[in-house]
Amino acid sequence: MGVEEGNGHGTKEPSGEAVKDHACDPTSVISLSVVSHRLDFLTEPLRIGSGICSAGSLLLEFTSLSTPYWVLESTNKGLLHSGLWKVCLDPDCTLYWFSLLALPIHFTRAFLLIACFCGLISLLCICISFERDLLFRISLVRTAAAFSFCSGLFILIGMSIFTYVHKRSQSYTRDLVIFGSSYGLGWASIPMYVITGILLMLTHKTTIY
Repeated sequence: MGVEEGNGHGTKEPSGEAVKDHACDPTSVISLSVVSHRLDFLTEPLRIGSGICSAGSLLLEFTSLSTPYWVLESTNKGLLHSGLWKVCLDPDCTLYWFSLLALPIHFTRAFLLIACFCGLISLLCICISFERDLLFRISLVRTAAAFSFCSGLFILIGMSIFTYVHKRSQSYTRDLVIFGSSYGLGWASIPMYVITGILLMLTHKTTIY
């Protein structure tokens, strides 16, 4: 009685030549190229959008960090406005004395400066990624996303410290104290950095290495 050779189910396994012929099938190659083209079509707009958001985030943070409109205070001599570096009674501005500045302000400065540095690295990685995706076998897009998320986290910590300190100090002053536009720009940069990180992660998902 003859026994049919196979895998136990009456079917024959494909030979090595059949697998090789299937891998070289022009139809499969064309389908892969079409998928790659579609992914590239999504990758470039995401990369461009993340670059725009990264630059916008850095601009918002730098404007917030450098302008003296964090706190506005109404006094008998006029409107007093101050930032992280100087206090102004229009039109005169005076830089803070480093030794006389409260410790929480130093922490706020430090966290925002670190965030600005991380945001700059993120933007540089995005710009370089337009020419090459990997640098020393490290994905530039993923690196940019990590630095973007770190920037948002550092700003959140710095803004929280500043807000907590000034909310507590308002009970000790008789004048009207409100937060200004520079303070608002600092908070606005946080979701911008988060959006940048999300766009970069989507860019990485649609990139074929």
